[in-house]
Amino acid sequence: MMLMRFLHNLFTAAWIGGLISMTLVVMPGITKNLMVKEPKPVIAGIQKRLKPVAIVSMVGLAITGILLGRASGNVTAPISFATAYTTSLSIKHIVTVAMVIVALMRLSMLRKAEAIKQQSIEKPANMLVLLNTVLGIVVLFLSSRI
Repeated sequence: MMLMRFLHNLFTAAWIGGLISMTLVVMPGITKNLMVKEPKPVIAGIQKRLKPVAIVSMVGLAITGILLGRASGNVTAPISFATAYTTSLSIKHIVTVAMVIVALMRLSMLRKAEAIKQQSIEKPANMLVLLNTVLGIVVLFLSSRI
């Protein structure tokens, strides 16, 4: 179980840490750096490298989360508000699903914009990254309660 908890924490750190790093460090650092003439391709390249990490982390979180829930004996369903523990866990699950939905929306938005060569999609797409970062911080907070 210690290995499952470690992997669960590692996947959480990789996924949410990547979001926080992109939002607070990478995107502002690149866009404000006068040496970078075209920030969009640089940011897109970094996000392309982070995407497999995020996908592996999401899958790993689902697997380790299921195994941890079964082993704990405290979890009878993915969503339950019977106790304070299961309520926190359920809210965490709901917020995590929202994060996945936001990420898929952003991916869809970027693909459509690329297909029609639309450039004005940058701000809404960046707002979705920021929203996912905030949701990720909420997930971390809820994890500390569990």
